[in-house]
Amino acid sequence: MHYLDTVQFESYVAACTRNAGVSVRWDEPSATPRTDGRIIYIPQLTSVTSNDWLTRIRYFVKHETSHIVYSDFDYLNEKRPRGLLALINNLLEDHRIDYRNDMLYEGDISVSNEFWELYADDIRKNLLSDDAKLKEQQNTTLPLFIWDAYCRDWINNAEESFIEVEQTLDTINRERLNKLITYTERLLVIRESGSVQDVYQLAVDILEDVYEQKSEDYEGDDKDDSKGTSSKAGDGTDGSAPIDDAVDRLINVSDLMKELAHEHKPSRTGVHIQASDVSASTAYVIPKSTDYVVVRFPELHNEVAGHVATYFKPRSVIDGITSNSVPLANKLRIKLQTRSRDRYEYGKTKGKLHNGSLHRLLSGDDKAQSKVFRKRVVSDTLDTCVTLLVDCSGSMQGDKFEMACAGAGAMSAALKPLNIKHSILGFTNTVGRKEDPIVWVFTNYDERVSTLDLVSRFKRASACLWQNSDGDAIAYAHRQLMQRREKRKVLLVLSDGSPAGREWAGDSANYTRDAIKATEKSGVDVYGIGILDSNVRRFYEKNVVVNSLSELTPAILSVLDRSI
Repeated sequence: MHYLDTVQFESYVAACTRNAGVSVRWDEPSATPRTDGRIIYIPQLTSVTSNDWLTRIRYFVKHETSHIVYSDFDYLNEKRPRGLLALINNLLEDHRIDYRNDMLYEGDISVSNEFWELYADDIRKNLLSDDAKLKEQQNTTLPLFIWDAYCRDWINNAEESFIEVEQTLDTINRERLNKLITYTERLLVIRESGSVQDVYQLAVDILEDVYEQKSEDYEGDDKDDSKGTSSKAGDGTDGSAPIDDAVDRLINVSDLMKELAHEHKPSRTGVHIQASDVSASTAYVIPKSTDYVVVRFPELHNEVAGHVATYFKPRSVIDGITSNSVPLANKLRIKLQTRSRDRYEYGKTKGKLHNGSLHRLLSGDDKAQSKVFRKRVVSDTLDTCVTLLVDCSGSMQGDKFEMACAGAGAMSAALKPLNIKHSILGFTNTVGRKEDPIVWVFTNYDERVSTLDLVSRFKRASACLWQNSDGDAIAYAHRQLMQRREKRKVLLVLSDGSPAGREWAGDSANYTRDAIKATEKSGVDVYGIGILDSNVRRFYEKNVVVNSLSELTPAILSVLDRSI
């Protein structure tokens, strides 16, 4: 799991909760997702969060916000269904609210499709369980879930995934399924235009007809403790997190019916999902997009305001750029200009007729006679965007940071005249317990910054050289590159050591490797340039180590020469 995944997930959650008028609170990574109807609690994603887990959480958010929009909990609290009646009612209500939401938001159908594959697989696994109690629970409820699946005609594989499950039904449950099928048309009408009251009446009729139980035995408070009710866990009134009703649409089916007489909680019904496994030693809590402190000039974020630069010497940096870096940049610019010119390939069997090849028609060689065309090859050299990501950690203070600025100036001098879009970013972390990632935007892709302004910005950042979580910065730069339209994308990272900071979040070094691999896998050309330090070899497949500061600018331009 990477930063791009978390950003997309955040956007989805924000859209769902905005439509439902509820808020979101990000919880500990190991917490269980839950809601009290006003707030949805979601565990923060980590680098080891699986795609299956993310699919379940996405469905949880969609499903719960649909409940909030369409369900009438006051009516349910008045009726207070328990046990089997509660399960039937919740299954029907789940069907109704899922259908109405998915018909309104077409993109949510794909969420339902992805989740249903996991849900059906959970059912199939439980059929193979050696747990006698679980099998008994399945025996009671399986006809309901099969019927519900067959009625979910907007989900691609709902019916197909339960055909095999249907073969396991015994005679009694097959008769129950046949009776349930007679209620199909009524369910289809209710999901289109029915109310919560219509859903409840259908649940009562199914309980009495299919299961031959009296509905009054499953309504109101259960006075008989021998029937067993769930523990009185927090309902949110005392500040504790509410526990949702365990007989709703189940993401983890092993919790299907721990107690058939489960009391309907006044807080709400809910989808149930086990806590994420974040115990792995390589886990890393991925910062949310709102955690990033992005510093754009001329405004300064309050996290970096008030710090004064004392070690940065702008005049020597400008002199170095003028006397050494610019001449090297001009040489690279000439090479790139030459490389960017279109060229022709001759001796082709199709293309534009080439007069100089017409003599081949008289050769008598059939193959030679057909190769009288030329083809224009359009260079994509200029269809490139480049990001230079500069380590702004404490160890960069002094000459290293000044040379990094000179190298950035040289890169800009080479690319700007060719109109190759480029950005120069710096990265460090805030000072404090959380150590949120800071991204300095020294120059953005569509921004034209003079050498004087660029040096001034680096000087401002030199006052805030703190910790560095490289993986977070690479993930941010990756996202920015992927939003560009250019065909070719290049990321250069200047670093003088290993990731440091955010130790509380987990294995930062391993997450840095994962972030680099994800960036490369997406088609971005990634280079690590080590400044008087060879740690880049541990992280970057393509790397260069400079052993003196005077080698830094030539190294940057050399990497550009190879990658563009």
